[in-house]
Amino acid sequence: MNIAHIEQQSFIYGPGCRFVIWVQGCSIRCKGCWNQQMWSFDHRDTYSVEQLTDMILSEKEYIEGITILGGEPFDQFSETLLLCQKCQKLGFSTMVFTGYELSEIENSEKSAIKSFADILITGRYIESLRTTNLQWIGSTNQQILFLSDKYKDYTLKDANYIEIDIENEGKCTILGFPDRQDIKEIF
Repeated sequence: MNIAHIEQQSFIYGPGCRFVIWVQGCSIRCKGCWNQQMWSFDHRDTYSVEQLTDMILSEKEYIEGITILGGEPFDQFSETLLLCQKCQKLGFSTMVFTGYELSEIENSEKSAIKSFADILITGRYIESLRTTNLQWIGSTNQQILFLSDKYKDYTLKDANYIEIDIENEGKCTILGFPDRQDIKEIF
């Protein structure tokens, strides 16, 4: 898989602590997208599904599941599906973000993901519908689909979550959907 970024432990991209994978490459390219640096299909870091599975297993005592976003995970659909299948078999929950609409997924081979994702977030990002106050989505048109019973009692929260990771060398990474005011207040 062509990967833009990995966070081995995150609490904002799904329920509980998760192993989060951002894929590189997006054919949808929504206007105003937060991750435009992930649009290009140029290779960044390449991992096999087996390598990613081994990395996920190395975090098994800390995480409850994986989240795949991007870029566009369905542009690497066979690998995304296989990774979800493997993780589900290992007992991890799976969550996938896609810019595809549910109707586009249901009328294609992509519908296979519905058997292997516990949570699927669908819909293009629409800049005029941007929100930073709803959990997990960037614009109000996007849908959060709970596909299994694993999170049937989960309550979504109206909140904006961000994480700040400061490495030993001083490198700072901000994850989530901070608005300009949030960034000004942090720095």
